[in-house]
Amino acid sequence: MKKKVIFVCIVVIFVVSIIVVGIIHFRNKAGVDYQLEVVNEIDYMLFSENNKYGVINKKGEVVVQALYDEIQIPNPSKPLFICMYGYDMEKNQYKIKVLNEKSEQILYQYVVVEAIKINPVTNEIPYEKSVLKYKQNDKYGLIDFQGNIIVKAKYEEISGLDYREGLLLVKKRGKYGVININGATVVKAKYDKIDSDGYYEEGADYSKAGFIVGKGSDNDYKYGYINCKGKQILGNKYNQIERITNTNQNDDIYLVAFEKGKAGLYINGKNIIKHKYEDIIYEVNNDCLILQEDSKQGISDFNGKITIDMQYDNIFVSGKYINAQKDGQVDIYDYNTKQKLNFENIVGLNQTTNDNYSIAITSNDKYKILDNQKNEIRENEYDYLDYIYGDYFIASSNQKYGVVDVNGNEIIEFRYDFMQKIENTKVLQALLIEGNITELITEDQVLSSMQDCEIYVKDNYIVQYSDADTQYIGFDGSILKNYEVLEKELYAFKQGKKWGFANKNGETIINIDYDFVTEFNEYGFAGIKKDGKWGVINLNGEIIVEPTYTINFNNPKFVGKYYEIDLGYNEPYYVCYDV
Repeated sequence: MKKKVIFVCIVVIFVVSIIVVGIIHFRNKAGVDYQLEVVNEIDYMLFSENNKYGVINKKGEVVVQALYDEIQIPNPSKPLFICMYGYDMEKNQYKIKVLNEKSEQILYQYVVVEAIKINPVTNEIPYEKSVLKYKQNDKYGLIDFQGNIIVKAKYEEISGLDYREGLLLVKKRGKYGVININGATVVKAKYDKIDSDGYYEEGADYSKAGFIVGKGSDNDYKYGYINCKGKQILGNKYNQIERITNTNQNDDIYLVAFEKGKAGLYINGKNIIKHKYEDIIYEVNNDCLILQEDSKQGISDFNGKITIDMQYDNIFVSGKYINAQKDGQVDIYDYNTKQKLNFENIVGLNQTTNDNYSIAITSNDKYKILDNQKNEIRENEYDYLDYIYGDYFIASSNQKYGVVDVNGNEIIEFRYDFMQKIENTKVLQALLIEGNITELITEDQVLSSMQDCEIYVKDNYIVQYSDADTQYIGFDGSILKNYEVLEKELYAFKQGKKWGFANKNGETIINIDYDFVTEFNEYGFAGIKKDGKWGVINLNGEIIVEPTYTINFNNPKFVGKYYEIDLGYNEPYYVCYDV
């Protein structure tokens, strides 16, 4: 009888264990999978007045008075504002209030609450958008925007991790690890240094980036590598590790690791190329590796097979052409065929996006055009050449830039101080230093010419602003109307020398009274300029501010009576005084 009871107990314990393991697995999986918030609309912005900060909404209404030394808006679509004041030098800390859109204090149960800063280079909003860190007993934890605890206060530090929104660098007992915004552990806290490898993939952004982890001190770190799923695939024994982030090799992880000063290559943790090289550099055009050994360079594939001998002082790559320098001479290879090309007086060859043409650099440092048989098309030589499209090239001669065709005919006069192609378009940007004039050009036509202007490349068009004009250009070089590229209720238009606003049918809605205007922005406000001063108008034609502001930059953006100041750190703020 007792044996039967014991057997039943064992079965029960076994079943319970399975259930517990299942629950833990489910919880862990739920914790590991996290969702990043997407902000589709900016509802709240910082504004500054008398060297203090407050918050306005998208109507330009003040929701938090400008009383604070600093304000963090972690998610500008949500009414949560971390207001800092009364800095304590001894504690190295501000006093903090968390307010909502009614200026009511929230999250008051926490003495210290902060937004978590992330890299402003890779994120339009420089904070984690769904979690905050709080401090208790000199330790940090995580809460959501409602104040619910996600992670108890057990870390000495919590900070954002470069290139990995949604993942947080944490410090515990003096060691670093990584958790996600759900609090799940991704990398255990046992390292002295952790960096993201910076791997980016179209459509996945940085979600497949792994971690370079260090143990030791500033003078002697030993590095290892952990993949994006938290698995360590290289142990901590290397002086340096770099991931090849722009390889064409699918999802495989390619790492260049240095051991005792020598570089080797690893693919998914397996050593493919032994540690014998001074450097290994990935060459993206031909998906190969430039190796350096005993100060000599050569090229190999990813299996370490040498395809161009290790005998050169320097190797320069232009498309499929390998320009390999040795003892003052240059050997030129076509990497597709691995054949050495024989030229006289040519020391470099650049591939163009047109298979019919390449650009040669001569021994006297001049440029000329070759056909697809590598023959000179014309004897014309230039100080510089860059292929544009069709049969056209940017060329430089006597320190001036212009455009020539393949036969050497001058298409655009050599009168510019600088010229470049705007990438993925048929439009050239040309600069005249005298007068600071920028012209947009296609083929033999000047599309737009403006003084002291700014140029922005949008998804499918280019916009050029000055303090008195705006021009829209298609990627194909066509001149566009604003209503062809913008979705607005009203559009800026010019009649004679004056500006006003019309609807899409061309009917004047707001009188043509101004020297210049901006387009209406997403908040329903536009700038109006008269006698060198700026004001603000709304979609109803109501003047919010008469033209009284002196603003020393083009195309100001207004929200109510305030206009935007953007210093380039993804934390713009608004003011209502002259700058």
